[in-house]
Amino acid sequence: MASSTQHEQVHHRKEDDALDQEDLNDEAKHEDDDDKIVASESETSEAEKKVEQEVKDANQEDESRGGTMVPSSPRSLTQEQEAKAREDEAGFAAILLSISDHEDDSEQTLTFLTRWKAPETPPEKIIPRTLVEQCSRPIQKQLTTSDVKQRKLCLPRKKFQQLLDESEARHGVKETRFRVYGPDGKVHEIWLGGKKKSFDLTTGWWTFLEEYGLKEWCDFVTVWMFRHTVTQLLCLAIDATRFAFRKQVSKRISDAAFEDSD
Repeated sequence: MASSTQHEQVHHRKEDDALDQEDLNDEAKHEDDDDKIVASESETSEAEKKVEQEVKDANQEDESRGGTMVPSSPRSLTQEQEAKAREDEAGFAAILLSISDHEDDSEQTLTFLTRWKAPETPPEKIIPRTLVEQCSRPIQKQLTTSDVKQRKLCLPRKKFQQLLDESEARHGVKETRFRVYGPDGKVHEIWLGGKKKSFDLTTGWWTFLEEYGLKEWCDFVTVWMFRHTVTQLLCLAIDATRFAFRKQVSKRISDAAFEDSD
């Protein structure tokens, strides 16, 4: 009986020892897992710190060059090509706009000015027809910036040349001063200057501009040269017409609408 009891006690101790050993193994396993988690977290933290430091260093370097590092999504080649095409198109449009800002080359303007015809002789409001003996063909011209700012009216000589030559042959001297009849019939004196190919009204022209309030681009003048029936002197008649133009017309339009528009 005693032997059986001892045997049971020994058996229970072995079982207890086995359970204790399992507990020890489980604890050791949990400790090992905890160590791995801690190590993993530590590695992750170190990696994050490294990335943050790299970003910080990159920002500092970029700031030293005058900019700030900003994340951006990559653009495809097609997007870049489209952006470049838009930039080129905008540049071309700006060039065209710049040109159009300085001159009027529209077909509407060409049609309008081609239909605008001056009479062969000065109108009666300027001088009675009976006082006009010989008369040149009229010159039509848009007043340009140089006509106003430089204080001289530049005209071609071609239509006036015959009368000028006849006057010189008759009097033996070239005409240098002209009696000029304004749009209202008032008589002004304006001196002639310029080269042989041009006919430039200089001294007295600025006063003429001021008196009639003539401006560049919107005002067009028609000029006739004629011999006065009574005095037999060469005179000029200038009429002015105002249109709603805000730009200088192009050379193409000027050449097509006005003869001898140089």
